[in-house]
Amino acid sequence: MISILSVFPPYRGGIATFSDYLYRNLDDITDVNAYNFSYLYPSFLFPGKSQFTEDDAAGNYAKRIFHSCNPFNWKKTARQILEDNPDHVILCYWHPFFALALLKVMNEIKKQRPKLPVHVLAHNVVPHESFPLGHRLSKALLDKADTLILLSEKSCDEAKKIGVSSTIIKLFHPVYEQKKPIQSRNSLRNAFGYSNKDKVFLFFGLVRPYKGLDLFIEALNTLDLEKHHIRPLIVGEFYTDKEPILSKIKDTHRGFYTIDDRFVSEEEMAELFTLSDALVMPYRSASQSGILANAINFHLPSIVTNLKGLTEHIEHQKTAWVVEKEDVKDLSKAILSLTDPNQLKEIKAALIPLKEQLSWKMFTKQLITEISEEIS
Repeated sequence: MISILSVFPPYRGGIATFSDYLYRNLDDITDVNAYNFSYLYPSFLFPGKSQFTEDDAAGNYAKRIFHSCNPFNWKKTARQILEDNPDHVILCYWHPFFALALLKVMNEIKKQRPKLPVHVLAHNVVPHESFPLGHRLSKALLDKADTLILLSEKSCDEAKKIGVSSTIIKLFHPVYEQKKPIQSRNSLRNAFGYSNKDKVFLFFGLVRPYKGLDLFIEALNTLDLEKHHIRPLIVGEFYTDKEPILSKIKDTHRGFYTIDDRFVSEEEMAELFTLSDALVMPYRSASQSGILANAINFHLPSIVTNLKGLTEHIEHQKTAWVVEKEDVKDLSKAILSLTDPNQLKEIKAALIPLKEQLSWKMFTKQLITEISEEIS
């Protein structure tokens, strides 16, 4: 039996979605228990409108027992996990704020059952944005893991850089296997006000400085949007002051933009990825990306920055268009290149086998094999 302590729905966001897929796919092949947070982020770490999805029943398979800010809860959480007598425990980690709480849970588990394997699945080894003592907190937790499970070569490099001593298992970020919308692509485009000539370039997800929305806008400012039928579509809740970013849009371009400042459901996300022509990800940093995994699932061509965390499984001009970091000129060229229907068609075709290689079925089988072999 595998027990997983992570954030699950009804909490929203990429880590919760990943954990949901992880639980469901492991549950198909082995016994698994899920443990969720009863309290996740304090307000100073969460600038969004809500931490929850609109579906209160989502993730009801996971017991909500873990309070991130209550030290008196951490020992109790460990004991509740042990009550189900697991053979392996997986702690999911992504931000130094949770390091002390998870470390206490891990230490208590090891105190009660010293030989029980406790693994840390780290989405981020170090945070994208600065956090007090972030590297030290991460190292303190990750050093204690029996095995450290990472999802990209970039994360492996970061673990080595901060001197993590645990055994590392490198897997990959699986592709989310979400079904396509019931409506056809043409119907969705009509509903959103786009014609067949329009080339919809999507910037999707929570807007943070490291994701480079400002670079996307600057690149678009150098292009003739009307001539090339380029229609920028920006969808995602802003976790930073949006006025300085959106004020960069040329006055003559504003009418071509659609900007939706909110968190959208998975169903809406599927519609957006289906109707769009390309996804734009001009990130300044990345460990890996669930958004890119979504694009691969929907066979949506992408423009991504040349970062290890994004390019590990893709090939330039074959399965995506790769641009250099913070290179606005390179980004504008890439946007123009993906207005070519033939180029889009070739990338879409190449994404079909890539989706199979990065499936959740492959991921969960490899995960079970790896953690079993490392401990045996």
